[in-house]
Amino acid sequence: MTCDEARASASLALDGELDELGSRQLRGHLASCRDCTREVGKMRLASELLRSAPRARFRCELGRGQLVRACSSGMGGRIWAGAAMTLVALVLATGALPGRDDTAAPSPRAAVVAPLALPIGQRSAMDDFAPPS
Repeated sequence: MTCDEARASASLALDGELDELGSRQLRGHLASCRDCTREVGKMRLASELLRSAPRARFRCELGRGQLVRACSSGMGGRIWAGAAMTLVALVLATGALPGRDDTAAPSPRAAVVAPLALPIGQRSAMDDFAPPS
């Protein structure tokens, strides 16, 4: 395992997403590489600090009347109106209306997806949908 692979695997391990084989390979690499051990320690500390930090809440100080005035007067209101009209034209041009039934659409199962080349021990999201072998 290279140092780059070890650091990518360490990120997965910190999130609890590394399988047993990858964990063994990571432990083996860390046992012989002081630089990666130091970097993984920093990653672990940063992860713990982020997870223990209090969650900040966003509070909007803009009142409803202020919002209406800001959007309806002057150049800002014209920009919002133009953006809304562009969005409506785009929806109508593409036929992307809610509740529309496209029975002629191809089946997603008909698509051919090439397998990804991932490092040993890492899984792809596509693995969850692969037929059992």
